[in-house]
Parts: sequence; C-alpha cells; structure tokens
Amino acid sequence: MSAQVLDCKVVAQAIKDECKAEAEALKAKGITPKLGIVRVGEKGPDLSYEKGATKTMNEAGIEVEVFAMPADVSQEDYIKKFREINADPTIHGILAFRPLDNIDENVAIGDNLDPIKDVDACTSANMGKLVINDPTGLYPCTASAIVEVINYYAEEIKAATRKAYAPLPLAKPGQEDDVCCGLDVCVINNSNVIGKPVSMMLTNRFATVSIVHHLTHGEVKNDYIKRADVVICAVPFKNSVTADMIKEGAVVIDAAVVREKAFDENGQPIMNEKTGKQKIVTFGCCSPDVEEKASWKTPVPGIGGITSAVLCKNLIKACKIQNGL
Repeated sequence: MSAQVLDCKVVAQAIKDECKAEAEALKAKGITPKLGIVRVGEKGPDLSYEKGATKTMNEAGIEVEVFAMPADVSQEDYIKKFREINADPTIHGILAFRPLDNIDENVAIGDNLDPIKDVDACTSANMGKLVINDPTGLYPCTASAIVEVINYYAEEIKAATRKAYAPLPLAKPGQEDDVCCGLDVCVINNSNVIGKPVSMMLTNRFATVSIVHHLTHGEVKNDYIKRADVVICAVPFKNSVTADMIKEGAVVIDAAVVREKAFDENGQPIMNEKTGKQKIVTFGCCSPDVEEKASWKTPVPGIGGITSAVLCKNLIKACKIQNGL
C-alpha cells in the first residue's frame, strides 16, 4: 500500500475562493473586510508570516494594514496603539505577532483584544466558545485547518475507516452522514494551538478522540495510536511517528513543522543563491515508512497553507458578525 495524498493546496484554494466570493458580496454592500497586523520590530519569522498572510488575504479580496512598532516600544505605548487599532471599526480582525520580548502579552493583547476581532483565536473567550460549540466563536487556525481537510475529503475518509463498523443506532437523522460522527481519532499533541482545540472541534461532532503526548506512558500511547482510524500528529521532532505505530489503512494528518539546515551528500552546507544563506528543509513528524501503511496522508508542508486560508475565513466571519450579517 502507498498512501494517497490529501492535497492541502486544493483545500486551501477552495477556502480562498469561498472567502473571495464572500468578500465581493460584502463590498457590494459597502463593507470592505480588513485585517490589521500588529508587529514589533523586524524579526525574520514575523516578516515572513506577514508577507505570506498579506498575499493570502489579497488573493481572497481582503485588505491588510500593517501597524509596525519599533523593537524597543514600551508596554504603555504598545497598549495605547493596540487599543486604537482595536477600536477602529474599519479593522475587522487583528493579528498580533508574538512572542513580545519586553511586553506582557496577557496584559497587552489578552486584556485589550476584542474577542470578535480575535481572528487568530488567542483569547480565552473564543476558547470558551469552542468548548460549548458556540457558532459565533473564532477558532484556532491550525486546528481548524486540520478539520477542513477532514471535511473536504469526507467521503474518502469514510470509505477508508467505516468498513469495520456497524451503523450507529442512536445517531440522529443525518448525523451519521457527518464524517466525524463515530470516527476514532488520536491526537498526538496537547497544545492550545492544535491538540486541545482540534480534539474539541471533533468531539463536538461526536468523534471519539484521545490525546497523547510526551508524558503519556509508552504502552498506553501506542495502544491509543494503533487503534485510531485517524491519527493527527504534531510532534516537534522528525521521524517521531513511524509505520509500526499506526494501524493498516489509517488516515494520517501530519501538522508538524520541523526545520533543518540543508547539507549535501558530503556534509557540506547547501546555500540559497538568492539570499546567500544556508537552505532550510521542512519536515513533518512522520517517518517515510508511514506512507506505506496509511491509506491517506497529508504532505509536508501542507497544513500550513490551509492555516493561512482559515485566517481569511475567520476574518470574513468576524466582519459579517460585526456588521450584523
């Protein structure tokens, strides 16, 4: 067996196309959806994320305004500017880059960001809405991206995972049609960004979800992973998930991002001709042999591209709620 590909680029494009259509409909009503990016200093990762987010937003018909502050900005000045951005009715969502070196993020951002503009879903209010399945909530983008893959490939995942199961007698009419209903999922991650929110999203749709992590006893961890129809993994180390850990035909979603410097066969650094810096290679957390045992698997990189598209989706949702639509 060789795993078929869960094409994340196709999923991302479908989300962006949907957002673009919604953005055009909003503009026809005189409403221009807009994201505000708040950045301190010029850190490489922040600039890269800003460039990527701006490109994706523009493709979806969403405006972006960057609010850049100096690296040595005081907490008082940061909060003052942040409150101005938060109060601006033309800004429908705020993406504040973190970590902040000399600023208390919980105070500066957490205490001042309106949850309805929290498109990156970092406030406790939105996490609370996730727990109670409140449809007005804005949910973490990476976790939502994983669910988007499951939704897009629902029929394929049903075909791969439901062969061994009988119908659910207690399911409500139409409920069993949901790919998540009755799905046995194991999440290898318990972070606030991926593990906890994705497990709650799937639980809200009646999947059976287990979470394992680095402190789960080995035998217990292996039992949970081996049983799962769908394995969602985001371990920060290459080759952490191997073929012997999953069952034959499992669906594997690798949401990890592991970056390493590139070397040639002689151990010499491979340089990027444009930047003059050493090339960086991106890996997931699954070893190559997982593809020989899984039925379907996401490529790496893959989930990250959907994450940016989900940010657009959250922005459109926030804009509509703010305008009573």
